[in-house]
Amino acid sequence: MTRTKKNILVFSDWFLPGFKAGGPIRSLANLVNVLQHQFYIVTSNKDHHTSTPYPGIPYNTWVKFADNVQVMYLEDAHITQDVMREVIGAQPFDKIYFNSLFSPRFTLMPLRVVKQMGLVSRCVLAPRGMLKPGALSVKPLKKKIFLMMAKLTGLYRGIIWHATSEDERNSILKHFPNTGEIRIAPNLSDVPKEKTLKPAKNSGELKLVCIARISPEKGILEAIQSLKAIKQKGEISCDFYGIQQNQKYLETCMALAESASDVRIHFRGEIVPTDIPSKLKQYHFLFMPTLGENFGHAIAEALNHCTPVIISDLTPWRGLEEKKAGWDLPLNPETFARTLEKCLSMGNAEYQLWCEGAYIHGRSVALDMGGIEASYQIFE
Repeated sequence: MTRTKKNILVFSDWFLPGFKAGGPIRSLANLVNVLQHQFYIVTSNKDHHTSTPYPGIPYNTWVKFADNVQVMYLEDAHITQDVMREVIGAQPFDKIYFNSLFSPRFTLMPLRVVKQMGLVSRCVLAPRGMLKPGALSVKPLKKKIFLMMAKLTGLYRGIIWHATSEDERNSILKHFPNTGEIRIAPNLSDVPKEKTLKPAKNSGELKLVCIARISPEKGILEAIQSLKAIKQKGEISCDFYGIQQNQKYLETCMALAESASDVRIHFRGEIVPTDIPSKLKQYHFLFMPTLGENFGHAIAEALNHCTPVIISDLTPWRGLEEKKAGWDLPLNPETFARTLEKCLSMGNAEYQLWCEGAYIHGRSVALDMGGIEASYQIFE
């Protein structure tokens, strides 16, 4: 299909080479990688929770990131309304896309400028799962007050919303019942160039990996409680890879992990995205009883690399067991423990069938042309 190439201005707190903010960076990176529009991304020159700027990158000017992507990495002193107004007015952008709901510097500030310039009809906003109960449970009072004020002042009136699922659409309508148009397009995932070969698995052996921020909404504590509830004996280990931003929560998790005497549990720290495929080869299952995911890029990546997943039923990844791709379970330690025991007992022949099921399902989602077409429609 021949398409008119559009010029799209994007505001996002973080972009590549950053990775510490997780999903929102990967969602945006996959979107601009797949769609054949011209993207201009305005972002910070530092990664999430980092004070050191990216090395070797010019700041406060457009930098060619890819054939269809220009990025402006702003220093803190240049994140101002005047700079935003200059960027927005530099050319007639077809759409202006905000990659966050709450960001003061890269949503609220430029949105204010856009409204002053009379361009709000060109705006598209992606909440990125920030209206899900799990996300709203973090700093709930602050977010409740913000949402109430946003609703009263009509902050988002006139924009187009980018929901990634029917569930997210319902979340938007719950908080903004009289809002404008909501367009649904799922998050896009990468497709590995080569199929991952998984090592043999012995019955009585279980190697689990969790790739997520060490924070309450990711269900790290619930994961350890489930591991403690396993009654079957065997060689069981679980490694947690993720940015450790909440020291108090980490200490709570580590204390509980020390009491799980029959399971080897380690907190391995943050992991660079390019290292994830090689790490996944070393484990049998991705284990992530998250309290909610808008998409779950770690889940998608695990499936695409032949790694079955054991996750909660609070993500878009549902009906996994019938596809032999994994399990999506209610958040109950005993329920997870019984499934983990099945996986512990699983021998290699059966395990390889689940690896194949994971690969087939992950690839079918990644190559879904319906999702790509829906993403184009976001900007029509």
